[in-house]
Amino acid sequence: MRTPDQPKLRAVIFDYGGVVRREDRADYGEIDEACRFPRGALWSALHDIPEYRLSREGAIDRDAYRAAARRKLATNAADEARADAALEALDRYSASQPLIEPAMRVLLERLRAAGRVKLGLLSNALRGGTERLRAAGVTQLFDDAIISADVGLAKPDPAVFLLAAERLGVEPGACLMIDDQNQHVEAAITAGLRAHLHERQRMPELIALLQAEEAID
Repeated sequence: MRTPDQPKLRAVIFDYGGVVRREDRADYGEIDEACRFPRGALWSALHDIPEYRLSREGAIDRDAYRAAARRKLATNAADEARADAALEALDRYSASQPLIEPAMRVLLERLRAAGRVKLGLLSNALRGGTERLRAAGVTQLFDDAIISADVGLAKPDPAVFLLAAERLGVEPGACLMIDDQNQHVEAAITAGLRAHLHERQRMPELIALLQAEEAID
């Protein structure tokens, strides 16, 4: 909720994976088990490598990133087939998910209909993501969309949050960042934005926050 010294909320910026679209670590864990890896191995292979940040800043392409993730997952030759199976299963999982969570689509359409705040999308994703989301109709729900690799900046760099606010034409303190990763929430606050840590099971909390901020009734 807004404190007395904060400006009125004028923009809400949404993360994509894990907020607008489902990306659940528990689902990754099911793939781990199916491919006989320890739970958390696939998520770690994809996120806890230097190439993750490099790919999200646009410094390397998808193939180089995936190769690095495969190397981390397959620590020896015996793991290679299982690593390939896990990455292929992840691709199938991703393709099976709606581009926008149904409950989140309802909320976004509600915010747009109210017309009280601007809506932004800020996602750590690979090069070309902006065009892919535009072609799929996702960006039509937002006033602006930033894919990290397309601008050369990635969360948690405070500069990318400031860029998102600037492109919406709103001062940082009047922007609310919705993200599912605590480090990104903290970075947004460091940049001068307000921020909310979102969990898909706690959608009522997000709705209540937006009502308290008078973004929706």
